[in-house]
Amino acid sequence: MHDENKSDTSLKRRIFQKIEENPLAAISFAEFMDLALYEPELGYYSRAGRAIGRDGGDFYTSVSVGDCFGLLLSYAIEEQWQKGGSVENYLLIEQGAHDGQLAFDILDALQQRDSALLKVLSYWVIEPHEGRRAFLQQRIENSAHGATVKVVAEVKEIAPEQSAARRGIFLCNELVDAFAVERIRLEGGEWKRLWVKRADTESGFEYQARKIEDARLLREVAAIDLDGLREGYTTEINLAMRPWLQSVSALFEPGGGHWWIIDYGHREEDYFSPERTAGTLRCYHQHRATDDAFVDPGELDITAHVNFSRLAKFAATLGMKSEVLQDQHDFLIRSAKTWLLKMEAQQVTQEPENKKRLRQFQTLTHPGMMGRQFKVLRLRN
Repeated sequence: MHDENKSDTSLKRRIFQKIEENPLAAISFAEFMDLALYEPELGYYSRAGRAIGRDGGDFYTSVSVGDCFGLLLSYAIEEQWQKGGSVENYLLIEQGAHDGQLAFDILDALQQRDSALLKVLSYWVIEPHEGRRAFLQQRIENSAHGATVKVVAEVKEIAPEQSAARRGIFLCNELVDAFAVERIRLEGGEWKRLWVKRADTESGFEYQARKIEDARLLREVAAIDLDGLREGYTTEINLAMRPWLQSVSALFEPGGGHWWIIDYGHREEDYFSPERTAGTLRCYHQHRATDDAFVDPGELDITAHVNFSRLAKFAATLGMKSEVLQDQHDFLIRSAKTWLLKMEAQQVTQEPENKKRLRQFQTLTHPGMMGRQFKVLRLRN
């Protein structure tokens, strides 16, 4: 029997309960991470209104830098719509919208330049978690875009009246990195799955390595090149990516869909680099990073980098084609071309609002800041 830790919270007690209910007296790390992030009313992402950014947040995102990110995406979205023949009834579908700010920034930018796309655009937000969905719906209803943006819980709720002819873009920014992942460790020349058990430690938790018996996880670890990997090498496997991608792969009619997945991550050869001995798991609290996910579950943002090579391979099995995997730097520089040329021609680069956005643009694209850290995988059907 373990003594209750002074820092025990309702969420920790819930996790302890799950561990004690399991015949193994342990839960997988993926289950631990899912509870820590998404347990209703207790998990990190389940509490609506959590701040992001410099003031009161735990981490930065491209959206929290300012409205420049949405502005640039609006140009890219508009260009994609024009390439497809400027069709009517165009859908823009976002998942992982957090507080809806990216939707507002995109729509504000389209509105400010009186884009023709606005007349045919339907903006849908997928949010499966009830508490956050209610928060989003209220915030959107109270905004200037309440008539344009609709929030749904599932893919099947999107535009049923247009199901026979749907064209558009699926967009997600920093979504996949927040999927619950399995952790594995190389021991005695074979991969072991890391479980979480109770322990007499400060956090109340510790890892337990066990033989892998899950068939899906076995398939994934079999694809890892062991060359150069040493004893104790630890990494993550995201088993949630494939079913998620399958769920959104049929959103559009054949030839009419594009998927833009923006996140931080690596190609496979970098993801499993021999030098990356502790994996990619990171936790954030008040802009401080740690790799200890057991400290204050529910108060930490827990993430793992995306293996974009695996995601692209999953897409191929679903009949989707990879257009490009590129750094955010390259994607946004191209998207910014029209905006930058217009400001130069009008000689307004020194206006306060534009100077502010140009500073944001540098943060988003500079190789030493967000430009190389984030990548964009573009898929089509």
